[in-house]
Amino acid sequence: MRLAELHLLRHGESTANADGLFTGITDVHLTAAGVTEAEHAAQLLVQSGAVPDRIWISSLSRTAETVAGMLPLFLPKTPPVIADWRLNERNYGALTGLSKAAVATTYGRQQFLTWRRSYATAPPPMDVARLDEFARTEPFRSLPPEALTSTESLGDVVKRVTPFWQEQLSPGLILSARTLVVGHGNSLRALAMLIQNLSIPAVEQLNLPTGHPLRYRFDLSPRTPELLSATYLDPAAAVEAATLLARQGGT
Repeated sequence: MRLAELHLLRHGESTANADGLFTGITDVHLTAAGVTEAEHAAQLLVQSGAVPDRIWISSLSRTAETVAGMLPLFLPKTPPVIADWRLNERNYGALTGLSKAAVATTYGRQQFLTWRRSYATAPPPMDVARLDEFARTEPFRSLPPEALTSTESLGDVVKRVTPFWQEQLSPGLILSARTLVVGHGNSLRALAMLIQNLSIPAVEQLNLPTGHPLRYRFDLSPRTPELLSATYLDPAAAVEAATLLARQGGT
C-alpha cells in the first residue's frame, strides 16, 4: 500500500478574529497569538514526522504569515509554497468588517446563524463602491476577475474549491507524500466536504479552529486516492477549541 498525507490547517488567529469581526476577504494580519499558533502547529507536524513536501496557501496575507512562522521549524527542509486564490476565504458581502455580536443583535440570532453557517444562503451583497475598492487593491488587483464576487454562500465556496481539489490537490498527492494546505475556515470546510464526502447538514455543523492541523491519510493504490482516516494531530485540544468556536457561532 502506498500512502500519502494531507494536512489542513486554518491560519493562526488574525486581528479580525481577535476583534470578533466578519473578516472574509479583508486582508488582515496575524496577532502575536496567531504567530504562536502557527509555531505550535509546525511543532506538531515535526513531532508526528509530517514535515510537508509542498505547501498550498490562499492569496490572503494571513495564510502566508502563518507559513512564515512555520518554515523555520521545518529546516533544513524548505518545501515550496504555492498560492491559489481559490483557497481564499468566503466573501461575507455587506457583513464584511462588521462585528459578529452587533450583527446578531441587529438581525437576530437565527438570521446571524443562517448567514454564517448555512450552505446555500449568502449574506447581502457588498455595495459597488466597496467592491471596486477591493478590486483596486492587492491581492485582488493581481487576480482574475472571478476571484472577487459581491457575496458568497458556503456552497459558492465549494464550487470554486472543487476544481482546485480535482486539478491540483488530489493529483498532487501522488507527487508529494506529505502536503499541507493553510487556508481559511470556509475554504477548508469546503475541502473537508469534498475529501470526506460530507453531507450538507454535516458541513454546516463543521467547525475548524485556528492553528490545529487536521491530518488525512490516503491509500494511493486505487486509481483515485482513497481516504483512510481523518484525525487532528492534537485531538483533545482541537475538540476543545472547536467546541468553544461553536459556542461563538462557528467557523
